[in-house]
Amino acid sequence: ILTVLGNSAVLATAVKRSSLLKSPELLTVNLAVADIGMALSMYPLAIASAWNHAWLGGDASCVYYALMGFLFGVCSMMTLCAMAVIRFLVTNSSKSNSNKITKNTVCILIAFIWLYSLLWAILPLLGWGSYGPEPFGISCTIAWSKFHNSSNGFSFILSMFLLCTVLPALTIVACYLGIAWKVHKAYQEIQNIDRIPNAAKLEKKLTLVS
Repeated sequence: ILTVLGNSAVLATAVKRSSLLKSPELLTVNLAVADIGMALSMYPLAIASAWNHAWLGGDASCVYYALMGFLFGVCSMMTLCAMAVIRFLVTNSSKSNSNKITKNTVCILIAFIWLYSLLWAILPLLGWGSYGPEPFGISCTIAWSKFHNSSNGFSFILSMFLLCTVLPALTIVACYLGIAWKVHKAYQEIQNIDRIPNAAKLEKKLTLVS
């Protein structure tokens, strides 16, 4: 309920002030869409199955649940990665260059994110990797057990782990560390000028916030 209400509020606010939205804010809207999609398509089945102590439905509902989880999960991860990269580029660019990130550019990026997520989500349906029940039997996901049991499962899980988790996560960390370093250097220069009292404390706080 909180997930649906919270993300619905984000979407309602975005619609209300759509003409005032800046280009990077479209990624926040996309993240809300992915989160609310996950909540509506997956949570009811997961909660009901948990109360039942076993998965409700057969193989079809299991594949559906895993597909939705993978689609929206990868979409969320890649959206967070795109947000980090754009924030890094804006932080390290002049005002004129940062304005070059237009709404059309971000819309194309969002379309690519969804296509990328959809591709990885349907690959198990096409024979590379597979979906199946989780160990506790109350939800479904990628068949992790095939990591050791087959070369097909091993190659899929390894590729997915690197391209959908490790690479985006490292990119996010690198971008935010870059932003923090940029803020650190900027306020170090201000401290040297000595125009702001308690500049050192201010620098530490702003670096932490970044």
